Amino acid sequence: MSTRSNSPDSPAPKTGGITRRIREYSLIGRDPILFMSLLLSGIFIFVFVVFPLYKSIAGGFISKEGAFDLTYFARYFDDYYGPSLRIAFTDTMLMGVLTAASGTLVGFIFAYAVVRCNIPGKKIVHWLALVPTVSPPFALALSMILLFGRSGLITKQLLGIEWVKGMNDIYGLDGLVIVQTITFFSVSYLMLKAMLERLNPAMEEAASSLGAGRFYLFRTITLPLLIPGIAGSFLLLFVESLADLGNPLFIAGNKTVLSSQIFLAVIGEYNYQKASALSLVLIIPTLVIFLVQRYYVNRRTYISVTGKPAGSQIMEKDPFIRWGINIITYLIIAFILLLYATIIYGSFSTAWGIDFTPTLKHWSMTVTRGVEAILDTTFLSLLATPFAAILGMIIAWLVVRKRFSGKDALDFTSNLGGAVPGTILGIGFVMAFNKPPLALAIVVYYILALFFAQVVGKKGAERILILAVGTAIGVLLTKVEPRAMFFYLGGMYMAMGVLLLFSKRKIAGPLVAVLIGLYIMSTNWANIITKPIATFSRSLERGFWSNAIFQFADHLKVLLQPTPALLAIALVFAGVFLLQGLKGRAFRIPIGILGLAVPCALSFFDVPFAMVGGAYIIMAAFIVRSLPASVRSGVAALQQIDPSIEEASNILGADSQYTFRKVTLPLILPALFAGLIFSFTRHMTSLSAIIFLVSAKWRIVTASILSEWEQGGVSIAAAYSTVIIVFVMIAIFVLNLIVNRMFKGRGSVDMSQGF
Repeated sequence: MSTRSNSPDSPAPKTGGITRRIREYSLIGRDPILFMSLLLSGIFIFVFVVFPLYKSIAGGFISKEGAFDLTYFARYFDDYYGPSLRIAFTDTMLMGVLTAASGTLVGFIFAYAVVRCNIPGKKIVHWLALVPTVSPPFALALSMILLFGRSGLITKQLLGIEWVKGMNDIYGLDGLVIVQTITFFSVSYLMLKAMLERLNPAMEEAASSLGAGRFYLFRTITLPLLIPGIAGSFLLLFVESLADLGNPLFIAGNKTVLSSQIFLAVIGEYNYQKASALSLVLIIPTLVIFLVQRYYVNRRTYISVTGKPAGSQIMEKDPFIRWGINIITYLIIAFILLLYATIIYGSFSTAWGIDFTPTLKHWSMTVTRGVEAILDTTFLSLLATPFAAILGMIIAWLVVRKRFSGKDALDFTSNLGGAVPGTILGIGFVMAFNKPPLALAIVVYYILALFFAQVVGKKGAERILILAVGTAIGVLLTKVEPRAMFFYLGGMYMAMGVLLLFSKRKIAGPLVAVLIGLYIMSTNWANIITKPIATFSRSLERGFWSNAIFQFADHLKVLLQPTPALLAIALVFAGVFLLQGLKGRAFRIPIGILGLAVPCALSFFDVPFAMVGGAYIIMAAFIVRSLPASVRSGVAALQQIDPSIEEASNILGADSQYTFRKVTLPLILPALFAGLIFSFTRHMTSLSAIIFLVSAKWRIVTASILSEWEQGGVSIAAAYSTVIIVFVMIAIFVLNLIVNRMFKGRGSVDMSQGF
């Protein structure tokens, strides 16, 4: 006799489409942790990935007057604009193909040298290969210009080459491909290194014992087994190349690619329709390649079937091949070190190309006028990093461990932030959140309110009452004077804490509710708290400390005055945690009404989700761009954990919350920390996704580098780039030290997993 499980983890039946889904989600609703995880991840992806991408794409079809318009698409086919637009598209595709091919080749050489050639100092080679991942996206382009530009150290100073128009020029497609190859080959190296390490050497040993030569072995055995990794690397580097903005802006010269065209359409022409139309042209090949890489290449694997267990790696015995590959690897490493040494040297030069006398004036300017951008970038990166890593782990847990309708959609959309070019996301953020998207606020609140009423209320009548009365009170509170409203909302949460104390007879939950109430009230006190700090900073002599203290006041205000709509979302989940399991209608209904009224008022307060120009929109862009790597890291970790361990915990009576906290989480902590490292690195070096979101109040280091470069401040740009590299390297070292201490004796932690 067979039984059908009612667990949301079990496969859903094939019949009754709508009815099946309603039943499925009603079962999911019985597990608040699972329900909250789905809602949190789903709402974030919908608000900050799907909605901005929709706005970015749809904007290309809407004129300034709001009418349907195909002007910028038709230009590809007319005689005036068409040739230049088609050339830009062709150059973009050619750049992607050349970068992908050369980056994959260099990555393979490094992987083969480390795994099969036993290259001396392979640990150093490994970490030096990852250095491009911790530098700004255009640092290498800057270095190439300093070395081989029209006033370059090598071209002009050492070789005496005088620049002639159209000749002796690093600018153009060739220079761009070289820079992007060095920038992105690390990704290919890590992929192919992992595949080479997992290859079963038995087949190669058998063929070698039968007299097969090395080239025959490589051509017939090793290469076919590596084809999925090579193809995946090629496609991934193609996407990364198309998405890059920094390098084309610096070194593309007269070669125009789509990412820089999009940037110039916004910054130079303030034409968002044109930028959106170009975004659609760029996103189509990007998504096609992403889909091929994700659903075809990643699922085609080659395995060897032998009766012999995998042994140690086969090492390259031919000295000509071994030392040839090692020498090529060393030469590339030397070239990488030269590029980064040039950046450091350039930051101390008086005037690059004219006067190479060492000076500290550029560093002095960096730590005075540039301290705001440095501190803002570090602060926002530190805030966004744990959210990106934790959200990535939640999505990975849902994708690997749970079964529900829409799982594939969640998995796909969570990776879109890294698949589409950052410029497209940046434009989408501006178009989506520059004005209050009231429809979005209504949809988000409606979903969250239904979830809140479902968990807090026990019967249909109770749920309807909580939903109706809580929403009505919340809407009425939006009509109150803003300063008074936040006192009312804070007081309501404190009253909820008092009622919880009488209901549960426990101190923890009521205390949390009271603290939340005080935090809501602190919105009115933010200026009172931060104004003395800002005033004190102005009393100091203009310099590092005055700027740093002033920025501290702004950072403190961000913590005390979050975006109301985002605070509303957080309070819904906080309310569910506090109120689930309440017994007795006398307490449950009034507490539920208070718990819903507060986020309702915040959801529609002032201009909901109109975040452009603030700190939280930059943090959201950071999280979206680093989320795919966090998800992949979590998926890889969970797939290596036997689910029977979690099943045993559930059989022994533990609920899903306890199992996740005590069993699953400790096992995936290494992946979580790997995600933290990657996320922080990606945030500190991000440009394309946030270039349109910076403001006079919130500045980002990468945008400052671009600004200094445009104004001719080459040495200052080099100083900024050095600061970012040093900051990121220190952060990675500290996190690595912490992790090694935490997991000492529990196996090694691959700190490059996030990359």
